[in-house]
Amino acid sequence: MKILKYLLLVVVAGVMFTACGSGDDASKVAEKIKSGQTLTQDDYKVLINYVGEFATKAQVYQNNIDNGVDAAKNQDELNTLKQGDEYLSLFEQTLKNATAEEVGADNVKLINSFTGDLWFDAPSWATVSTPAPEIGGIEMESPAADTSGVVAGAVDEMQVKTGI
Repeated sequence: MKILKYLLLVVVAGVMFTACGSGDDASKVAEKIKSGQTLTQDDYKVLINYVGEFATKAQVYQNNIDNGVDAAKNQDELNTLKQGDEYLSLFEQTLKNATAEEVGADNVKLINSFTGDLWFDAPSWATVSTPAPEIGGIEMESPAADTSGVVAGAVDEMQVKTGI
């Protein structure tokens, strides 16, 4: 039990150190947003990484909650993480209001690297669209005419052939 507490302390210290390290850049971007300045693509990169790092941390707690691993404790930790975050709401709203052109192609790719986390809410313009896979050369086509009687006809034919 003491080892678990020690490991938890190390993890929390690491999270705090990481959050403090990126805090200067995040605070500068937050000030630019609050003062109505135009953000650069580097600013969007800071913003996206900030929100993405939060999502990654929150996802660990969410996975533990979903899997029943100390659910109450993990919920408390998740709530503490959400409440202690001073820029998350501002950055999420700024990202939602931005356009893909403002954010830039490289940052759209960065956004998509975080979309696997439940806690990262990517703007709809940032989702990666992948084509449907081809399955053995089979192509599905929509019928050109009304096919409402086809199924009923097939069932009738099956009943005649099988004697059901």
